[in-house]
Amino acid sequence: MSTRGFCSVLVISGLLLPLSLSAEDPPAQEPSLTPAPLLHGTLDLSLDEAIRMGLENNLDVQVERYSPMIADLDYDAAWGAYDPEFFAEFTKRASTVPTASALAGGRETRTRSREGFGGLRGVLPFISTEYSGQFDGARRKTTLQFETFSPEYTSGWAVDVSQPVLRDLIWNQPWTQVRSTRLLRDSSAEDFRRAVMDEIQQIEDAYWTLIAAAEGLRVANKSLETAAALLEQTKTQYEVGVVSKVEVTEAEAGVSQREVDQIRAENQYRNQQDVLIDLVLGPNLRATSTLELRPTDEPDDFVPYEVEVESAVSSAFESRPEYARARRDVEREEVENRFARNQMLPELDGIFRYGETGLSGELNPRPNPFPGGSPRAQGDWDQSLDDFDDSPQYVYGARLSIPFPNTTARANASKSEIELTRSRTTLRRLEQQIIIEVRQAARNLKASQEGIVAARNARLAAAEQLRAEEIRLEYGESTPFDVLQREEDLVERERQEIEAFQSYRTSVTALDRAQGTILRNRNIEIADVAPLR
Repeated sequence: MSTRGFCSVLVISGLLLPLSLSAEDPPAQEPSLTPAPLLHGTLDLSLDEAIRMGLENNLDVQVERYSPMIADLDYDAAWGAYDPEFFAEFTKRASTVPTASALAGGRETRTRSREGFGGLRGVLPFISTEYSGQFDGARRKTTLQFETFSPEYTSGWAVDVSQPVLRDLIWNQPWTQVRSTRLLRDSSAEDFRRAVMDEIQQIEDAYWTLIAAAEGLRVANKSLETAAALLEQTKTQYEVGVVSKVEVTEAEAGVSQREVDQIRAENQYRNQQDVLIDLVLGPNLRATSTLELRPTDEPDDFVPYEVEVESAVSSAFESRPEYARARRDVEREEVENRFARNQMLPELDGIFRYGETGLSGELNPRPNPFPGGSPRAQGDWDQSLDDFDDSPQYVYGARLSIPFPNTTARANASKSEIELTRSRTTLRRLEQQIIIEVRQAARNLKASQEGIVAARNARLAAAEQLRAEEIRLEYGESTPFDVLQREEDLVERERQEIEAFQSYRTSVTALDRAQGTILRNRNIEIADVAPLR
């Protein structure tokens, strides 16, 4: 069965779109990790569909999707500085030491022990309190005869707390890192929002430019047809002796010139097809692709409206991701500045320790040269745990450190002040730039609206002049050259009208982008666009 005229359905980015296939353009079988749409035939495409497909497929947007995720992981990693740390150590020791003391009870002293300790330590967020809780235990056996216990069991526990009072109070390295990475995460989200806005603007501009290129090709084809018809008419008139050979040559030159214009318009149209396909279908474009996009939105929908520049600027300050990013940069520099100034302070820490120790064991079987006294407790290692209450130990005090002349901290604080001032200046400069962009966008929109009216009137006048010139030619009062001149004027006016509509559409998009409303006006939620594809 022939496949000519066969129609299939192509599902792209959740949209069900018709795609015409022909026997001359079979689907290309190219290796890919995932099945790619077959870019052959034709595809009718509205502007909304083009935007949503572009956000699904465009690789530039896909690259930008990773940045917020990486920044979010950096933020999580910064909190890792406050993760409690479990620590432990277990050792077994053995030593034999020669001795000449009669008290040792022999020519050498042998000691065997097993020791271990473990606990939890870490730092509290914000106030930077360092804490540590530890439990330890040991078993020690020796040949020394004046040791009461052999084996001897010891156990103990202790809690240590160190609290910064000046340097590293709040503004320490871990907490500064947490604050900075949070702001960087927010900035990365704003960068992604900016990338999405820019991509939408590029897609819209490419969409309307393709329509303009298609209209330009239509005008070029029509102009060529008109010139060819005029050439045939002139040849007929020459054959009956009404016109001279020179006028035939002029008509032929007019056809040749319009063939050149038609070739250029065709090439511009094909190039613009690739631009929009690349933006909309991304990596699915292949060297052998023959897909032709057919925009379905009408370019001559013209709704004039006034722009309140002051409110547009206010909207830009509220909605522009670049402005939000610049403000985050100022906040981050303020955080870094507070940390740098804190590091200039002396180090003054309050320290506290409390613990208890227990002792037990079995009586040394070797005779003690100094009999007397009774051991505190006898028994296995667990007996030492019952001995805690009788041996409390505590330490409290302060630790002070003052570096002179503190060169590094002073230099870093001065550098941080400069960085903060620069970020604030950058924010003010961006405010000026946004005002200029909004003013220009509003002015360009107004000019494009006026340009449509002027271009339309000029095209109607040129069409009337051409009609009059053609009537004069029928009555022998004009020449083919004059008609071609009038027709060329009409073509130029039609091109100007096409450019005026294109300028109007791109000006609308540029104003939406300048005041940061391009996502809201197109009902696009960043949360829907952000997940990886």
